[in-house]
Amino acid sequence: MGAPYVSIRRLVDNSLAAMLSAVEVYNKPQMTYRDEITVMLVVNAWELALKATLRKSHRSIFYQKKRGERYRSITLDDALGRVSAQNLWPTGIDGPAISANIKALSEYRDRAIHLYNAKGLGAVIYPFLQQNVLNYRDFMVARFNKDLADSMTWQLLPLGATAPADAVHFMRVDTSATVVSEVQEFIDELRGYMDEAEAAGSDLARVATVYDIHLQSVKKLESADLLVAVSPTADGQVVLKKTDPNQTHPYSMKELLLKVNARRTGRSLNQYDYQAVCWKEDLRSNTKYAWKHSNGAAHVWSGGAVSYLASLPDTYFDQVRGEYSAHMRNR
Repeated sequence: MGAPYVSIRRLVDNSLAAMLSAVEVYNKPQMTYRDEITVMLVVNAWELALKATLRKSHRSIFYQKKRGERYRSITLDDALGRVSAQNLWPTGIDGPAISANIKALSEYRDRAIHLYNAKGLGAVIYPFLQQNVLNYRDFMVARFNKDLADSMTWQLLPLGATAPADAVHFMRVDTSATVVSEVQEFIDELRGYMDEAEAAGSDLARVATVYDIHLQSVKKLESADLLVAVSPTADGQVVLKKTDPNQTHPYSMKELLLKVNARRTGRSLNQYDYQAVCWKEDLRSNTKYAWKHSNGAAHVWSGGAVSYLASLPDTYFDQVRGEYSAHMRNR
């Protein structure tokens, strides 16, 4: 007897329902156990979406059946592994970065299911949750033509289908800080997932929606651009301080092109390509990608700009170069 039939449509519908439920739960600030329930639903949404992806490509989502036992569906980790190994991430979707994001949330979920999380870890996991919603929306649109934003008809507060122009660069720990041990351990896990994604050449903006995270004592809070500060008291309260555009958009035009060309599979881009696409799409006005200080001479660029330009095909740049040349001649 073969493996049981599994409906792709039901997997997709249930995945979307789980993600929408997660956003709804998170937007109830007075609800107890809110962070844990939200993460459980988000992780479940991804597991169903990944299994739907495997089924759509006629891959099995079950382990080999053992005699006398029922079929067992694969775990989230195995679903991520199979989607990656079989090149099932949609074009333009950063698989290693999204995997790192999902694994970070899965780590939080596992801690909550098997015991409980230290007070304050919800503040640490929030940037990963926000980016996860955006990653999920892009993935579902690309793979199943289902847009999560279509089901969000009201303004969402903490989690939504759009995000500020923040990006993660790295996590850094101040070893002299007084840190609650469980928070330190959890941060180390998150840093490990991010290191894996960075080693794979991924855009860390796809991992979380903040740029730079430091673990320091609360006394140093005012000196950091973005902080995960753990108080020396027993409750281990976590405090976040947002970063500024100088940190979220660190790349000059020259640095932008170097990073884009390092990730592109097509021809290398030059300054003319840069000028043409900036003109065509008015990229300098898009704060997700570009920022310029009121007293600055030139724009600086985010990790999101690197990912976006690296994803565009040569044919698009050829077309834009021609349009830009005609525009300059007719000025």
